[in-house]
Amino acid sequence: MRIIVKGGVWKNTEDEILKAAIASHHPSIYCDIKYGKNQWARISSLLVRKTAKQCKARWMEWLDPAIKKTEWSKEEDEKLLHLAKLMPTQWRTIAPIVGRTANQCLERYQKLLDEAEQADNAELGLTGVDDAGPSADDVRRLRPGEVDPDPENRPARPDPIDMDEDGKCKKEMLSEARARLANTQGKKAKRKARERQLEEARRLAILQKKRELKAAGILMRAKPKKGGMDYMADIPFEKQPAAGFYDTTTEQGKKYAAPLGKNLRQLEGKKRKQDIEEEDRKKKKQKEKNAKDKDADAMAHFLPSKDSQIQQQKEAQQISKRRRLVLPGPQVGEAELEEIVKIGQAGESARALVGESGNEASQGLLGEYSALGHARDARTPRTEKAPDNVLAEARNIRNLTMQQTPLLGEENTPMHELVGRSGFEGATPRGAVAATPNPIATPLRSGASDVSATPMSSVGGRPGATPLRTPMRDSLSINDAESMVGDTPRAERQRLHELKSQLKQGFMSLPQPQNELELVLPEDDPDGDDDVSRAMRIEDASEREARLEAIRKEQEAKALARRSQAVKRGLPRPIEFEASTFLAQLRLTDPMSVQDDLERSIAIEMAQLIEHDSILHPVAGSSRPGGGSSTLLSIDDDELAAARQLVQSELASSVGLPGANETVLRRAVALPSQEFDSTWRPLYDQLVYDPSQQRMVPRSSVTNDDLIQAYSQQLVLNRDRMARESAKAVKVEKKLGVTLGGYIARSKTLATKLNETVEDLSRTRIESHSFERLASNEHGAIVRRMEALRDEVNALQKRERDGQSRFRDLMEAKQTLTMAIEEMELEEAERINEQALEAMEAEGEEA
Repeated sequence: MRIIVKGGVWKNTEDEILKAAIASHHPSIYCDIKYGKNQWARISSLLVRKTAKQCKARWMEWLDPAIKKTEWSKEEDEKLLHLAKLMPTQWRTIAPIVGRTANQCLERYQKLLDEAEQADNAELGLTGVDDAGPSADDVRRLRPGEVDPDPENRPARPDPIDMDEDGKCKKEMLSEARARLANTQGKKAKRKARERQLEEARRLAILQKKRELKAAGILMRAKPKKGGMDYMADIPFEKQPAAGFYDTTTEQGKKYAAPLGKNLRQLEGKKRKQDIEEEDRKKKKQKEKNAKDKDADAMAHFLPSKDSQIQQQKEAQQISKRRRLVLPGPQVGEAELEEIVKIGQAGESARALVGESGNEASQGLLGEYSALGHARDARTPRTEKAPDNVLAEARNIRNLTMQQTPLLGEENTPMHELVGRSGFEGATPRGAVAATPNPIATPLRSGASDVSATPMSSVGGRPGATPLRTPMRDSLSINDAESMVGDTPRAERQRLHELKSQLKQGFMSLPQPQNELELVLPEDDPDGDDDVSRAMRIEDASEREARLEAIRKEQEAKALARRSQAVKRGLPRPIEFEASTFLAQLRLTDPMSVQDDLERSIAIEMAQLIEHDSILHPVAGSSRPGGGSSTLLSIDDDELAAARQLVQSELASSVGLPGANETVLRRAVALPSQEFDSTWRPLYDQLVYDPSQQRMVPRSSVTNDDLIQAYSQQLVLNRDRMARESAKAVKVEKKLGVTLGGYIARSKTLATKLNETVEDLSRTRIESHSFERLASNEHGAIVRRMEALRDEVNALQKRERDGQSRFRDLMEAKQTLTMAIEEMELEEAERINEQALEAMEAEGEEA
């Protein structure tokens, strides 16, 4: 007999039966409310493997639609930790306050404590790769062979497709539950089935009628339902607010003092079960009394008045339930407004005083600071990142749980500070109301701080001061324009995006081109008269702006031309550059260095140029804002042109083309060596350098003496160049010998190891091939050995069969002989008996 132990994992079919037995109009089984949420014994009778207690726990912990199974929010975590601190281990009391089940609260509480433990271990450096211990999930995870203590809190296991013997029992359980829940013999079930059948017949008849009318060419309009609602036009369940202002007299009379002397049930407005039953009993008696009343007219007049009173009471309760409107405090107080007005009046009076004097120079020193000039452009600064109060509260609870007894006399348990949170004041955590930062606040304007000021975000700052902000009033352009934008790269990108969008909008608003040209020939006036007339007449504003614009463009072009080649060509540059560090790395600042003064000067000048470019033209990602002032002395354009000419002549001499212009040098430098040799070498052989003229001239136009002098000059230049290059090579070789000596030794060591590794690899490869060959030979030998063993086994089996057959024959012969011997013994015994009888008879006769 099979013994069934109730309990275990819940199946999908069991969940469906449980929901059908409790809820009404289940989608799989048409039935009304059968047993409800109180008759758990009857419900458990539908399930073979579950008890009434398990059915109730499954519904209360998992299947109830009111159970919230979404992700936990930050507010719920804070409320859970706060209530766990107030009421430890009282999860049945905490669950309805949080809005979750008790098991959900317990699991979330354990998870938060595990996260706090992981954060503490990560901060203390207690985690590692090799000796890392198991996590809390690994410890709580069920191992093979263990039984889940809370199967009611887990998802249902899907039903198998192929049902075995257990599945047959499950099918029988389903059929029995369907028969009991359907209740086909009841009157209500028959009436419901008849109504459904009539409704289906009516629908089919109307559909057939519409089809016939449509085939006849008559379109049948759909009649609107009387008393229905058009959900496309109307708002369902709309409640119109009461006309007029909201009356707050009832709220002003309420008491908001602390509820001292009240328990949790009184605070939540819950009634005891006895009170609810007493109210139900009174209502039932009142209904019976009203039913027995014979005065129908009096009741007809009484009921409307009673209904109106009940409606008024409900409206009063609804009005009293409305939350009180809580608005934040003002951003700017009365004192700040008065101070702003006084500052504005002082500025206006100063401007009026200067305006009366008529001094234009003094008027230029005063800017136009209107009170509302830039108010629309004010931006709210970014607030400080809020602290993680959930993690801090979890750490505090974990520290309190793990603390030792006070009798040991150790230090107090370290507690993390909670910003704007309460300890044990109420049932829910009290959050600090964060006020919107005030973008108009100026640093060091007032000594006191209020809620309208921007919170302090830097160490050593003062609450109420705008951190690192420049006042927006800057009509004299004293401050940098970029300082008015946010300090983050994201704000900078947003500003550039807005400027681009404004520029695109401006281009889109331009009129379409007309493509009409007008040519006006100038009059034959001398230039001198034009200049005199321009000097004599008053310059127009548009002409002055055009002239200034041309001057500005010319200055910009000159400034762009003064940039270094690295900036012009967009070559890679260092993000952060310090000249002193750079020179120290090159060992150029050391007076004992072997570098000569010329290379030292070039390196210092190069460092100054790089620092100059990093200040005026910073690279993306650099900490420098750009647009600053550099310490590098400015050089005139004429001096730069002369320097370029010297560089060009030196470059021409180095490539073998002295006196060549810039175009020829660019082509010579840019061309590949083979193409250069094939193109310029024949022409170069026809030319010779003339020292007297300092340029290349045809070979046929010079005399032999001039040719000898040119070759001598070229030889001297080549020798000087060879000496310079040799000296540089010696210096570089010494420097590289000092710098790369360790790397060379390391390279030799690595080369030796590499050779050894290659030898090991070749030896291993040979061994691998040998073993592969041996394995292939073994495979062939294995086949042969297996065949030999198989033949031997077959021979042994044949011998065994022959021996068995011979043994069987011998056993049969033995049995035959044994039977023959027994027969012979019987015959001998009979013969002896007969002889004995004959002897006895003979003796009897003789006697």
